Amino acid sequence: MYFHPGIYVFLHAEEKPYIYKGIRVRRVKSVEKLMLPRGQNPKIYYDIDIIKSGIRSVITAKKPKLFIDFEMSMPPYRHYKNFVSEIIQTGFILTDKHDKVLREERFFIKPKLFPKMSLRTKKFLRFAQSEVNQGKSYDVFYNMLKTIIKRYRPMVFVWGKNDREGIRKMNKIYDLRDFTDQIRFIDLLKLHKTYFGLKNDLGLFNAHRGYYDEQLSKQNHDAFEDAKATKQVFDAFVDACTNKKDIDFNAK
Repeated sequence: MYFHPGIYVFLHAEEKPYIYKGIRVRRVKSVEKLMLPRGQNPKIYYDIDIIKSGIRSVITAKKPKLFIDFEMSMPPYRHYKNFVSEIIQTGFILTDKHDKVLREERFFIKPKLFPKMSLRTKKFLRFAQSEVNQGKSYDVFYNMLKTIIKRYRPMVFVWGKNDREGIRKMNKIYDLRDFTDQIRFIDLLKLHKTYFGLKNDLGLFNAHRGYYDEQLSKQNHDAFEDAKATKQVFDAFVDACTNKKDIDFNAK
């Protein structure tokens, strides 16, 4: 809607040209700014520098933070028409406004609708049925999270949108009041895509490797390990944003 005569478009393009339909071209990597010149008061439609400044303000805010992750049950290989996935493990790290760790948790949550894990879930997550059977009720986690939100008012950092949707789904299953709208969820994956101009989703462990240039031990699909990796990626992201380090995830 903005691309019409008179608009100035600032682009970041690849250095190496190639031939497209007989024309020598360079691929656009990102759009930096869209503006309509109007003397001393140009109209800015889009400016990545302003957006990046806003992201830096969010992630450097001196507030408590909660880094959280979930593992979900998976449908069976067959006869899965009525299957509903449920949270079966959670892990989180709570920090104060000075980034001091206040609390760490990792525990299983007993599923309600489908108590017995499917073979697919067991193979993918490598959880034992006995571990899940001895887990806490979702009500316990719900009250725990509610207490943390009420006491600390933390910014809740997740990787992707599935964790927030998982809580909403569980609240509905258990007929509990959904208070997720009162929580400030911040999707670190989305922030990375915007800040670094990524076209595709970035995996959590690929992001970690991009920052620390090291391969984590084989991913075990453990909620606490993922929450810890999320925090480590967050710490590196803050450093990259504030010190304006050049990170090219496309090259990783």
